[in-house]
Amino acid sequence: MCPAPKSSKKRNVLAPKPPYIHPPSHYSHIFIVDALICAVAATLTISLAIVLQNPYLPIVTGLLEAKLGLIAHEASHGAAPKWLGWLYDAAMGSKSQWIAKHNKQHHIVTNTLKDPDIQLAPLMRIHPSQPHYWFHKYQHIYQFPLFCAIPFGLRLQGVIYLHMNCELWEILQHWILAAPATFLYLIWPIQLYGRGGIVYFLVENFTVGLVYGCLFSVSHVNNLVEFSPDAENQFVHQLKTTADWCCGSWWANYLTGGLNHQVIHHVYPHHPSYAYPELSKWLKEEMGDKYKVMGGSLFEALQSNSLWLQKMGRGESGVMCKN
Repeated sequence: MCPAPKSSKKRNVLAPKPPYIHPPSHYSHIFIVDALICAVAATLTISLAIVLQNPYLPIVTGLLEAKLGLIAHEASHGAAPKWLGWLYDAAMGSKSQWIAKHNKQHHIVTNTLKDPDIQLAPLMRIHPSQPHYWFHKYQHIYQFPLFCAIPFGLRLQGVIYLHMNCELWEILQHWILAAPATFLYLIWPIQLYGRGGIVYFLVENFTVGLVYGCLFSVSHVNNLVEFSPDAENQFVHQLKTTADWCCGSWWANYLTGGLNHQVIHHVYPHHPSYAYPELSKWLKEEMGDKYKVMGGSLFEALQSNSLWLQKMGRGESGVMCKN
């Protein structure tokens, strides 16, 4: 099996026990049906885009693929059927690399310099102790083009991680799962239209990157959270480094795979996202103002994200507690 990197911080989540909710198995059929519908719809839209030479349909495909990735994200945490985590490999990514980077690092050392999600220096200055350069004053704008590159970066990291850390059968399994999408999204359009066929692949991936960039970054990079906080345990650490938006909305919760309830996801990652709205209301009553909420929409969350990036871009020290 692929080895998981050791964290420098123990996973000691001393969180209050939540009220009874259905176990992940209760929602298994919903995740499976959702994944099946999205996979079929994505296949149809990209096929129609290629046949009709429509450069806009891949945007729809990208939204559907992003949703599939969110399902795989929950599966990697054990909140959905674990085999759905192979959707990462089916989309030319890597389940093993994602778990190593996301579950075993980001979820443990959130918003510290060891967090891979903020290790973007010198391109961006996110953590107050990262070096400051003149071009950072524009980072709240150019972060969006950088988001578009996320799918390409994850795929490259995935291939490198697999070939350096995993056994042969896992590498073969990855390429077998990735073969259909590689043909449909890349090889087939190139065969039909030459280099012009790459347009469909690029548009679809840019869409996925924008969705992931916005959803995964705003809850940890904003003007409400702390960086490298002095916290006695993982529960307190996550409350200090994470903020929610659009709490209690079932629609937003479904579309984002629960990432609008990022606090809940970090504190109770093994619970399925369908339970997040209920858990959010309960935890807010338990923790009060310690439970951070940016606003009622993604737009408000992006505003908070932009304010923090502008502050870092001006070279200010920001809010940083001791490690």
